[in-house]
Amino acid sequence: MIREMPVRILFVYGTLRMGSRHPMAHRLRAGGKLLGSGRTSGVLYDLGVYPGATFGTGERGRVVGEVYAVRHGSRLIAELDHYEGAPQDGEGEMYGLVQVKVELETGGARSALSYALKRPPHWAKPVASGDWIAHTRARAARPVRR
Repeated sequence: MIREMPVRILFVYGTLRMGSRHPMAHRLRAGGKLLGSGRTSGVLYDLGVYPGATFGTGERGRVVGEVYAVRHGSRLIAELDHYEGAPQDGEGEMYGLVQVKVELETGGARSALSYALKRPPHWAKPVASGDWIAHTRARAARPVRR
C-alpha cells in the first residue's frame, strides 16, 4: 500500500503566481501541484517590487491568487518560507503564515495557508483589484511622466 505524504496547502497572491517571472514562481510550479485559482477576503498592498496582504473575514476587499499543494518536509517548503521571510515556526519579522479560506474559481472553497503581512507599512498602497499580476501589468503599461 502506498501512503501519501502530508501536504501544505498554500495560497499565493504575488510574485509566486503563474504570471510572475520570479525564479521562485518557477520553482513552485516545478515542485508543487496547482490546485486552482481563487480569491479570499483581504487587502492586497503594493510594496514596490512585491506585494503584501492582510486577511480576514472583516476585510471588505479581496485578494486573487492560486492554491498549491506542496509536500511537507520538502526542501521547497523551506525555500518558500525563507523567500517570504516567514520561518518554519511562522514567526517572521514582516510576514507570518495564516489560515485563509479560498473560494476556488471552479467552485467550492479550500482552506490554505498564506504568507500575510503582520502590519502593512504606513506607506503601502492598497491594490483595488486585489490582483497583483494585473496590477503590475497595468503599472508597467503606464506612460512615464517627465
